Amino acid sequence: MFLFLPILCGISHFDKEYDQTPAHNNIYCPNCHNFSVRPIKRREFFAVYWVPIVPLYWGKQLHCPICNWRQDFKNQAELDKVLTEQNNIKRN
Repeated sequence: MFLFLPILCGISHFDKEYDQTPAHNNIYCPNCHNFSVRPIKRREFFAVYWVPIVPLYWGKQLHCPICNWRQDFKNQAELDKVLTEQNNIKRN
């Protein structure tokens, strides 16, 4: 007897706040022009039956929850540079 069992697979992602610093909230989004971007830690996995198996991406991103825009950043120095540039945008 032949038994057909479908294998369900896909990509699971887990987002977590980068930190709780109030200065890191409400960064300007270049895509939708809102002040809603926040830094996050993102992990993506290949999953079988909703169980994460193989890590595909592990890093830090700037993420806009309104338009789903994302940009990678590597360290705190890059994030501080973005925040410095944001102060110029907010003043104008």
